[in-house]
Amino acid sequence: MAPQRWRSRSGAGALVCLIAGVPIGRIGAGPFAFSSASVSRRGVLGFGGVLGAGGLGGGAGAAWAENAPAPSGGTLHIKRVIAESGLEDWSYAEYEAMRDDEPRTKAYEAAIGKRLKGMQGGGTVVVDIGTGALALLAIMAAKAGATKVYAIEINPEAAQNARETVKKEKLDKIIEVITGDSMKVDLPEKVDLIVSELIGSIATQEGVEPIIKDAEKRFLKEAPGSSCPNMIPLRVQTLVAPIKYTEHRIMSFAAKRGVMSRGKAADGTLRPLRLRSKTKDLVFLSDPQVLESFEFCQPGATKAVEERSLRFDISKKKADDAKDFSGFAMWTRLVVDEENVVDVQTQKVTSHWAYVVALMDDKPIALVAPGTIELKGSVDYSAKPVRYTLEAELPV
Repeated sequence: MAPQRWRSRSGAGALVCLIAGVPIGRIGAGPFAFSSASVSRRGVLGFGGVLGAGGLGGGAGAAWAENAPAPSGGTLHIKRVIAESGLEDWSYAEYEAMRDDEPRTKAYEAAIGKRLKGMQGGGTVVVDIGTGALALLAIMAAKAGATKVYAIEINPEAAQNARETVKKEKLDKIIEVITGDSMKVDLPEKVDLIVSELIGSIATQEGVEPIIKDAEKRFLKEAPGSSCPNMIPLRVQTLVAPIKYTEHRIMSFAAKRGVMSRGKAADGTLRPLRLRSKTKDLVFLSDPQVLESFEFCQPGATKAVEERSLRFDISKKKADDAKDFSGFAMWTRLVVDEENVVDVQTQKVTSHWAYVVALMDDKPIALVAPGTIELKGSVDYSAKPVRYTLEAELPV
C-alpha cells in the first residue's frame, strides 16, 4: 500500500495532499476540493474523515509532484499502519531458536528461580501460557520447585510436542499440558504465579494484552496489593527509532533475500520488513524512544488505544545518512524482572526477535539535518490484529 502523504511549506500556508504520489487537491479559500476519480480506489486512506469533511483551511499555493524538491523549511507528513496476523504459527526449529536465544532464556530462568524460591513454604502452583513445543518455561518452573504446573498451548501439534518433552524430562507428574486457548480454558485451581512468553518482535503484536488481562482475572489467586510478584515477565516495551535502510533503493533485489515479514498484512496496511538483530543494513539516525509499554502486573491500566507523541532530533553528524531516510525500526525490550532485562538492540548475540521496519515510502526521503522528526504513534489493542499507526512529520 502506498503511504498517505502530504507536504506543507512554512510561512506560505500552502498544503498539498498526495495519495500514492498523486496530488489530489489544493487548499484555497474554500473547501478542500479533489477529483473523485483520483481517490476512488483508496478512499481517504484513514484520514479519519478529515478529507471528506472539507474543513481544512489555508492559503493558496501551487502543487508540486512527488519527486520534486520540497521548499526550504518544509515538512512532509506520512502515515503508515501495520496490522499483521499469522505470526504465532511457529515451527519446531523456531521454538528451538527461542530456546537457544541465551539472553532471553537465562533471564527467564533466573527470574522464575528467584520468584519460586521466595514462594516456597507450601505447594506452589504455576500456569505457563503459550508453553510452546518445548514447554520451556513450564520445565523451568517445575525444576525450580513448583509443585504443579499447568502448561497451556493453543496449537495441538505444539502441545503434543510439549507433552513428549515433559515426559522425557520425567516431569509429567508435575506438569500438565493443556491444549486450548487460554481465554477459554478453565483451570481446576487458582495459581500462585503466571509465566508467559507471548511477545512479538513488536512487543504486543501477538495479542498478549487481552490474554494477560483474562489470566490475571481468572487464574491468579487473590492477593493484597499489586499482582507484580505473581507475574513473569514484568513489562514489555516496543522501542522505535528513525533509520536509513541501506537496501532501500534496491528493494526488488532485497525482497528476494527474505526480508519481508511472513505475517499477513490486513487490507490497506503495510507489509513491513523483518531484519535480524545483528543486521548491518540499518543506520540509526537518532536514539530510540518507547512507542508502547505494557505492564503485565497491571494489564487493566492499558487503554484500548494507547497514543504517544515522540520527537527525534537528527544531528548534523547524521546529515549524510538523513538524506536517505527510510522509515522507522521497532524492536522489543523485555523486562523479565527488575534484574533481568533483554533488549534486542543491545544484546551481544543474535536475538530470535527481529527488527520490524516500516518503510515510509517506496524510495528514501531526503531529510534536512540538523532537524527534528515528529512521530505520533498509536497502538489499537482492541483491533484484531493489533494495529500500529505511525504518523510522521519530516523535516525536508
